[in-house]
Amino acid sequence: MLSFLVGRRTCCVQRLSDMNSRKRSALWREEAEPPEQIVLVDQLISGKLKSPSRDSWSYMRANKLHINMSKCCYIHFQPTSSSGTQDEVSGESLHIDNYPIKKVQSAKFLGVTIDENLTWDEHIKTLKRSLNHATSTLCRLRCSLPDFLHRQLYYTLFESHLSYCISVWGAAAKARIKSIFIAQKYCLRVLFGDRDAYLEKFKTSARTRPLCNQKLDSEFFKKEHTKPLFKEQGILAIQNLYVYHCYLELYKIMKFRAPISLYEDYICSTRKPVLIINQMDPPDNHNSRSTKIWNTITPKLKFLDYSKSAASIKSKLKNSLLTNQHKHTNLTWTDKDFDASYLKFSQ
Repeated sequence: MLSFLVGRRTCCVQRLSDMNSRKRSALWREEAEPPEQIVLVDQLISGKLKSPSRDSWSYMRANKLHINMSKCCYIHFQPTSSSGTQDEVSGESLHIDNYPIKKVQSAKFLGVTIDENLTWDEHIKTLKRSLNHATSTLCRLRCSLPDFLHRQLYYTLFESHLSYCISVWGAAAKARIKSIFIAQKYCLRVLFGDRDAYLEKFKTSARTRPLCNQKLDSEFFKKEHTKPLFKEQGILAIQNLYVYHCYLELYKIMKFRAPISLYEDYICSTRKPVLIINQMDPPDNHNSRSTKIWNTITPKLKFLDYSKSAASIKSKLKNSLLTNQHKHTNLTWTDKDFDASYLKFSQ
C-alpha cells in the first residue's frame, strides 16, 4: 500500500505486506539529501528491538547521510481490532547511537499523514483544512477574474490537493470520504453556483418581505444542487476521481512494468489475459482494490494488449465516468453514480 507513496524516489522501503498477522513498525527520519526518507523496519518487534536501529545507523554513516534526531520517530503499525498489542511494546524503546526515538501515532511522509491503523483519518482531516483554505481563496478571486478562468483555478488550487496520492487514501471508509465530498460540493457552489440568487435571499430583512415569505422555513435555507454544476463543468466527484487515478496508475504499471516491485505483485490470468490476479496478502489493501477496478473496467475497454497510449485510455475513462456520473438522476447523488460496473465505453 505504501509503495505508491514512495513512487520512484530512491529510498529504502519494505512493504507492510501481512500487517494483520504480524506486527510491523516504521522508522522515520529526515536527512540532508533528499529531505525526507523512510525505512520500514521489518522485524522490529519480533527481532526484540536490537538490530534494526544499529543497522540503520551503520547504513547512514556508510553512505555519509545525516539523521536529524530531533525529528526522528517511529510508528507501530497494527490492526484496529488488536487491543493488546500496545502493551506488548510499551516497555520497549528504540535508540540510535544511544539517542531515544519517540513513538508517535501518526506522521507525515511526502505530504501524506499516515496513522498507526492506516485508517487515513488524520490525513483526511488535514486535507479538509487545505481544501477549505483553497475554497476561501477561490471565493476571493471569483469576482476578480473572468468566468472562463474559474475552471482552471479549480484544478490548480483545489483538485491538485484533492487528487494528490488519492490512490492510497481514497479507499478509506465512506463516512470519512463523505466529509471530503461535502467540501468539494461546497467549492463548486462557491465557484460556479448562482451567486446572485444566493445574495438575493439575504439582501433584505425578513420583515420587509411579503407576509407569506416572512417565515424562513427549510425551503429558504435549502442549498443549491451541485450535480448540475459537476455536469456543466465536466468535473469528477471524489469517488470517481479515485477510480480514475487507480486505473490509470495500474495501467501504466502493467504497460511499462515499472516500478518492477509493484509489477511483480500482479500476474495475468491464464483464462483471460486482459484480467490480472493480485498476489498480495492481506487482501484488503490498495493492490486488491485496484485489481477489482481493473477487472471491472478492462473487459469493457476491449483491448488485447498494452499498445494503446495512456492518453487515449485516460480520455475514454474520464468521459465514461462523467457519463455514468450523471445518467441515473439529474439532481440527487446515488451509489450507481460511483459504481464502475455501470460504465460503458464507445468504440
